[in-house]
Amino acid sequence: MEWSFIVVAIRRRIRFVVLCTILGALPGLYSISKSVNSYESVATVAVVAPTTSSAANQPDRYVVGQLSVVTSHDTLEKAAKQVGNGVTTGSLAEAITVEQQPSADLLTIKATADQPKLAAAMANAVADVYIADALSRQQKAREPEITALNTRLTELQTKIDAQLKAIKDAMAPLIDAAKNSPSGAGNIPAAENVVPEAVQQRDSLIAEYNRVQAARADIEFSTQNQAVSSVVERAVAPTTPKSTVGKLVLAGGLLLGLLIGTAVALVLAQLSSKVLDESTVADMLGTAVVGTFPRSRALLNEPMAALKSTPIEARDIMERLSVRAEAMADPDVDHALTIAVVGTQTGAGTTTLTLALARRLSRSGYSVVIVDGDTRTQTISEIFDTDPSRGIRAVLDAEVKKPTKSVNYFTDTDLPNVVVLGVGKVERREALRRDAIGPILDAARERGQIVLYDGGSLMGSALTLFASKAADVIVLAVPLLDQDQETLIEVADNLPADRSRVLAVTTSPMRRRNRRPEPSTSDTSAE
Repeated sequence: MEWSFIVVAIRRRIRFVVLCTILGALPGLYSISKSVNSYESVATVAVVAPTTSSAANQPDRYVVGQLSVVTSHDTLEKAAKQVGNGVTTGSLAEAITVEQQPSADLLTIKATADQPKLAAAMANAVADVYIADALSRQQKAREPEITALNTRLTELQTKIDAQLKAIKDAMAPLIDAAKNSPSGAGNIPAAENVVPEAVQQRDSLIAEYNRVQAARADIEFSTQNQAVSSVVERAVAPTTPKSTVGKLVLAGGLLLGLLIGTAVALVLAQLSSKVLDESTVADMLGTAVVGTFPRSRALLNEPMAALKSTPIEARDIMERLSVRAEAMADPDVDHALTIAVVGTQTGAGTTTLTLALARRLSRSGYSVVIVDGDTRTQTISEIFDTDPSRGIRAVLDAEVKKPTKSVNYFTDTDLPNVVVLGVGKVERREALRRDAIGPILDAARERGQIVLYDGGSLMGSALTLFASKAADVIVLAVPLLDQDQETLIEVADNLPADRSRVLAVTTSPMRRRNRRPEPSTSDTSAE
């Protein structure tokens, strides 16, 4: 499928494509209209696995497990109380999203709220509560061991006190005797000599007490210096709201609608019986398309305007068309050039094209005769209000009656070099014989140097078909937007074998332009 085909297919059904795009955008627009601005704030927490647990060997699994801890009911309940402002555990659970950063022992806590400061407060509260609870859990994990050591210290202290009392009781009489001696300075024996077993047991208990006390100090010190999870980056109040889902839905809907509209347009173009583009027309007719003759509403409503001035958009095609037609004239200067302007189907714009071509050729100095060969519509005869006593009927009557005096069959126009041969008294439904084309063209050729035969639809009547065969040049108008393929094939079969005589012109509505009308002098000089 070529790009030219795609472009033409989309242009042909651009309204449908635009409609599909708009329909695709409606869900996104509705979502945006119902959504409110939301702000997202992020806090980052570094998770450290306890060195004394089995998690120290598998830190990644430990971090994954902490995701459920952060989002647990207890953590969110404490965080909600810390935030306040009417924040509940349920609303905080909906606003919080916790994720692990890839290949890192980091957790990102994202909070979404309708206020920037509230979003930051919620993220920080959850992070702080998680850190505090982690430290508390670590301390509680050591409490049984410390309690057991404290109990042991109490027991040892009791035993030490008992041994000290026993030693004191044993030494008391000796001390009193020494004090009461006549000299007043009696010798007091050492306790090791008096109660050696008690002293030995005392020393043993004191040594054990010191060991237990040191063990308790080590545990308390390790708890205080144990590496724990910490907040790497605290959440700050965002300055701009985050992108809403509605914008994503809008973008996706626009793209999806555009794709669906384009796809349907291409399918319809493939299945359509209408001709798509100029290249298809050229292939089916067997001749190149000279160009496009734009048709405006003004010319459709008043075709005579084409004889008065040529639209700016049509001047280039008129120039090329007239040059190509003149190039096919007979070298004999006395032979009038006959141009049959016909359409592939009715409504192809042959009348407007004929009048515009007549203006262009008359400006070159030729005397032009316009023949209204479309006896069914008789458009040119109506436009110029031709005399019923003149025209084609008068020409055919003269062939039979052979009048002795000269008869004027033609009607003058506003241009001095252009006259019209109307239909006369020919009825709209009256079919003229094909041998009538000879006298009609002879009369027109005697009057002008160039004969423009407006035949309407090529297959509309036998008279038009034979006029095209008798003409030197055939200007074939093809309504590109409405042209049926089967009709175009039928027309191609009835064109002359010498396709160089056929000048195909596509006709299409002219684009509107906000342009000031130029004076007639510019029009004249341009042509």
